[in-house]
Amino acid sequence: MPFSKAQQQAIDLRNKNILVSASAGSGKTSVLVERLCKLVLVDKISIDRILAMTFTEDAANEMKDRLKKRLQAETQTDYIQSQLALLETASICTIDGFCLSIVKNYYYKIPISYKMSKSVASSAQANKAFLDAYNEACNSINTNDFVKLKLFFSSLGKTEDDILSNIRDLINVAMSKPDSNEWIRSLMNKSCSEDTFNWFFQYFIEQIESMIEICKNMKEADEQLFSLKEESLNTCLDFLYKKDYAFFKKQFEIYFNNTPGFKKTINKVSYEKEQGEFKKIEGNILNVLYEKEEYDQDLNNNIERINTFCTLSLLTMDIFAKKKKEMEIIDFTDMEHFAYKLLRQPMIQEEVRNKYQMILVDEFQDTNELQENIIQCFARKDNVFRVGDIKQSIYGFRQARPEIMQGHMDKEDENSCLIVLDENYRSNQSIVEFNNEFYDHIMNTTLLGKNFRQDDIAKVGTTRQKDAEQHPVRFLYTEYLSWMETQEESFNKIQAKSLHKNNVYDLIANDILTKHEQGIPYSSICILTRTHSPQEELKKVLEAYEIPVLAEIDHGFYTNHAIQIVLSTLISLNDPNDDIALMASLCSPIGNVLYNDIAGCCIDKEKNTSLYSLVKDKPFMQSWQQLRQYKNEPISDLIRHIYNHNDFYFNYTTNQDKTNLDQFLEMASQFEAQNDLDLFLEQIINDSNQDAVGEAYPYGKDADVVKIKTMHHSKGLQFPIVYILSSHTTKDKYSNNPVLVDPVLGISLNALDPSLKFKRTSLSHLAFVTKKNHDDLKEEMRVFYVATTRAEKELVIVDYIDDIKSYSSSLNTSSLLEKSSYTGWLLHTYLNKPSSLFKLDKKNQLYKRPLPLKKDDNIDTNQFYQGSISSISGQTASAAKQSLEWPDIDLTKKLSTTRGTLFHEIVANCAFPYQKEDCINYAHKHNFTLQATDIKQLLSLNECHIYKEMMQNKHEFECSYIIRENEKIYHGFIDLIAWHPEHISILDFKTDTVQNETELIDKYHAQLDTYKKAIHLIEPDKKIKTYIYSFHLRKIIYLDQ
Repeated sequence: MPFSKAQQQAIDLRNKNILVSASAGSGKTSVLVERLCKLVLVDKISIDRILAMTFTEDAANEMKDRLKKRLQAETQTDYIQSQLALLETASICTIDGFCLSIVKNYYYKIPISYKMSKSVASSAQANKAFLDAYNEACNSINTNDFVKLKLFFSSLGKTEDDILSNIRDLINVAMSKPDSNEWIRSLMNKSCSEDTFNWFFQYFIEQIESMIEICKNMKEADEQLFSLKEESLNTCLDFLYKKDYAFFKKQFEIYFNNTPGFKKTINKVSYEKEQGEFKKIEGNILNVLYEKEEYDQDLNNNIERINTFCTLSLLTMDIFAKKKKEMEIIDFTDMEHFAYKLLRQPMIQEEVRNKYQMILVDEFQDTNELQENIIQCFARKDNVFRVGDIKQSIYGFRQARPEIMQGHMDKEDENSCLIVLDENYRSNQSIVEFNNEFYDHIMNTTLLGKNFRQDDIAKVGTTRQKDAEQHPVRFLYTEYLSWMETQEESFNKIQAKSLHKNNVYDLIANDILTKHEQGIPYSSICILTRTHSPQEELKKVLEAYEIPVLAEIDHGFYTNHAIQIVLSTLISLNDPNDDIALMASLCSPIGNVLYNDIAGCCIDKEKNTSLYSLVKDKPFMQSWQQLRQYKNEPISDLIRHIYNHNDFYFNYTTNQDKTNLDQFLEMASQFEAQNDLDLFLEQIINDSNQDAVGEAYPYGKDADVVKIKTMHHSKGLQFPIVYILSSHTTKDKYSNNPVLVDPVLGISLNALDPSLKFKRTSLSHLAFVTKKNHDDLKEEMRVFYVATTRAEKELVIVDYIDDIKSYSSSLNTSSLLEKSSYTGWLLHTYLNKPSSLFKLDKKNQLYKRPLPLKKDDNIDTNQFYQGSISSISGQTASAAKQSLEWPDIDLTKKLSTTRGTLFHEIVANCAFPYQKEDCINYAHKHNFTLQATDIKQLLSLNECHIYKEMMQNKHEFECSYIIRENEKIYHGFIDLIAWHPEHISILDFKTDTVQNETELIDKYHAQLDTYKKAIHLIEPDKKIKTYIYSFHLRKIIYLDQ
């Protein structure tokens, strides 16, 4: 499909700082990749002169893959081949990856050690170092100050753990600033800023506006009463606009004391809901209507506490940095701050600016202050291409600042250009129009201002989207109040609400089954949740309906039964005196010991005597003791022995267990210190204590399963049918928190009366809560926008509610402040403004859930073949060239064999043409150091024209074959096969030290003949050429002459 005019402009425009505002489904990834391809292929800007920064590693890899395919499709000139060679090390990465490369290149300028520059801390390492740093900081700070701070938290019903949690919050925000320490210091000895006062008054303004809205809606019931209330409240509002708190307080008290109350029933009509809402708002105001002097006193009292809190934070940061330096590790914040420090040095700044001719930044709406400053350090006046969508800025918890992108959009100068991509190529027309209509309504309100502009209105990009069958967005729901009235059994509201809440999953399951019966594959369906928490239960319910499902459950890996057994075995092998681990291992299928046998040994067990000392010489320990002989082998080898012991892996684990065990082995294989079992177990135990790793996926990516994802993880993806697990409530996250941190306003503490007995809301806290609620409300709307724009054909939003009448009022300030979340926004909008784009789908009865399927704990053990047996001789090609003499016994591991294997792996796994750095790095990962001669021999392949030709055609390294001829099986692996248009090439790599090529031909001719014979049986019509490449001679040898 051709690019649109706006897309083509974004691809072709040069010599400008370009900002592309790209709505959901507008093809921004294709545009970004096409621009990158044109820069390389048309502008001839070498890939090593381009920096492309993405938000995730997956996005970076996808961009590399797309560029690689484009390069491979081109005529293989020297320039194209050089670009392919540079691609693997190209600066197409996350911003953290870019920062890490800067740190690795200039580590000595920070200064830190080279080891530290390349050692990224695990979450367990970083967490432990931070906790140790915090504890040391608590011991270092002035004791009296710290005691006062603890007393303050204690008086607010908080513990020292809450102090730690709030310290983390402050440091996390600070680390998104270019100068973290300076930002924290700026918060000390500080009175309230003008912004804080503005948000303080905003709290009262929106409360009064909500009351006025209710009064206007109630005038039909009692014109005189509610006109009187409205007039008095408008006077209150005038004083708030003038920022006169004293007169506002006085006027509100006059209103409250002198206007008649709001009754539940007016003219025999119940207005209980409206009255309850109105009185709640009145109470909100009265609860914080303190004297101005009290507010001022609280601000002054909190200055000393804030100073102590900030001092403790600075100390923690300083000690944390020292500990990481001692451990020689860096974390992600270090990468960015070290990089920023380096890039501010004129020499480095100039080097990096000269290196990158073009800078591309994806997902720019999620940039924070520090990251923006990093880019500005080395950007030229006209070489930055940014792409993003403010409506999809959903990472506020990572300190993303969408206003940074807005600032660039508003910038007008000769070097800047804004391009808007407003065509949607993803969703059918009805879904596009729904999103336009809905978000134009909820994002543009009196409370929040204008956040959905004319440029944000999407247009349908193709006729396919218009011609397809159109489905209105469906709200699938139950009502528990009306349901209670139809039931023979008596239920109270709490019981009914609980039943309907649990039945939401059944609503989704039954709707999916209906879709599947209509021929829609499960793989076309995705369910989106706001967080991970409901996914485990949702998965269980779908499986009860026999719906295959793949969820993103963020825990459970280390609590998996098989992983627990292996971990216990590792711990006990490392320390047999760990009674709990030893008992778990022995009584598992690995130890295969009976409980009674162990119990019999412990009858006379004395206190502090280890279990191992009592059982170590018992006959039943013989099997377990066999494993101990492997204790000092590399960790990955030890784990393989455990898996194989007593056929544990094959005969005692489920498919899910096996998938988890495979992942555990992969983790172990990637652990650098392969001979340090203590360090490996320390890291694994720390990770397992956090239980923050989900089980490995048992399905392939193309499996026919329903997917469950969080809304955040769905970003950038699309699905034919999307179900959204909605919500009609939002929890209050801030009012009970003694410390609040905001990237703009700074820090706030709640207040205590002078006796330290009673909590009251401080002026700054009221301001911070108001601003945070605004920020959260805007971000939640953006999160919902991401969710509703994932659907291609159908969008179904699912929830349970009390009563549809609860949402009869329009979407205004009061309804937004109700915190009724996604469901509230939808119903307040469409019950007042019905649309053909939105449809209610109410289910009057609850579904009866099938009994959950019993987990398959019956392990399918391997069954032995029982049929007749006939002997078939087999032979490998390597064996074909061997003599029938007994070889000399040599139990040492040959270095030449290791070197030969490594050479084979390097040429198969590194990108061609081969680069010195890639070869060295690969060898280093496999605990081998290449000598200068080794490197020259490997790089000599780059000069071999026959090898180049093989690389340009379809080829395969380590190609396996198995054929049968005259009752003999030939099997083995061929180092390299290439399929040319007219023939097939077979190449065997040799690292032997020889005088001339004749030695190699004599030695390996039989092996190559076997390869040729095998391939001829598979490809009888093709001419086959065989070669040996001698690394020692640095030449290719043709064997068919």
